[in-house]
Amino acid sequence: MNASARILEETYLPRPEKMAPDSHTVRRKSKKLSKTKFPSLVFILVLGYLAVSFGAQFSKLTTMQKDVLSIQQEVEELKQRNMALRQELQAVQTDAYVEKTAREKLGLVKQGETRVLTVAPGTELQQLEVPSGPTPAAD
Repeated sequence: MNASARILEETYLPRPEKMAPDSHTVRRKSKKLSKTKFPSLVFILVLGYLAVSFGAQFSKLTTMQKDVLSIQQEVEELKQRNMALRQELQAVQTDAYVEKTAREKLGLVKQGETRVLTVAPGTELQQLEVPSGPTPAAD
């Protein structure tokens, strides 16, 4: 190159050290974590995990407590029903209940009693036949 070309080049073309900041020589930021930021990041991640884990366990605990309360209520209801059934069983096993049921539901009468039926007025009665033959002997 001759001297005049060099002078033109120096005056019109920028030198690399004087280049604008938006040119190709801009330094890129490093994406590496510094030694002081890494423990903080780990701590934040662990803290987040513990918070989520605690929330899930707390939710399970409240659900289980509700289940326990409903089961306790059901047990109390079943105890009351069981007691009522035991009282009914004792009442059913008495002679008075057996006799009352035999009279009302089966239409039985004691020996020597006559059964009387009431009939609504206007009801047409059928003629009943009296059984013929020997009457059963009483023991």
